[in-house]
Amino acid sequence: MSKWGIEEKETLRAIKKIGFHGNLLNMAAGDGRFNNTLLQFADKVIAIDFSEEELEILKRNCPNNFSNKLYTKKVDITKRLPFQEEEFDGIFCTGTLHLFDRKTIKKILMEIKRILKRDGKIILDFATDIERLDQYGKKVIFAKEGSYQKEDAILFFQKELNDFILDIEVASFCEECLESSAGYQSIKGNFLIIKGSKKQEDGCFLISIIKERFDD
Repeated sequence: MSKWGIEEKETLRAIKKIGFHGNLLNMAAGDGRFNNTLLQFADKVIAIDFSEEELEILKRNCPNNFSNKLYTKKVDITKRLPFQEEEFDGIFCTGTLHLFDRKTIKKILMEIKRILKRDGKIILDFATDIERLDQYGKKVIFAKEGSYQKEDAILFFQKELNDFILDIEVASFCEECLESSAGYQSIKGNFLIIKGSKKQEDGCFLISIIKERFDD
């Protein structure tokens, strides 16, 4: 289990549904939550993160039968990514984008578009309406973190990813008894699961499909 909690069933369902294949990029992969699932569908997964320590944990948690198609690299995703144009068939990024301001997110999305093949696929998740608590029940707020509400976040991604065919699902989450290294003990809120396919032709606007699905 990742220090960030279990793999949410909605995200696992999205991975299985979207049809990932070929070369995949796992952005801000951390200690590898979801990474072994991605390896089941990919020919190759490049997992990147700013923390070499987290990537070492990810590699240790990789099953031996998948190790030959896993590659890791220390990368700051707020900078230009060290990859070629249209290099990846799919890009996956969860648990991270909500930590940045809108300007930084826009830069990251531009890089995703640059390195993703014309018909490539993405899965992004984006936490909203967040409430973190420490062991004493006090709220925890990360410095310089963006604070996003569900409705505004949906509109933001519709605009910034209008060159994708999008399917945005809204789910709720709650994680408790997390490791101290996470920086808080519990967290709850909503999150967007943004599934997208990059359009093969420019200049065509398609309206995103928005579904709301909350935990049973």
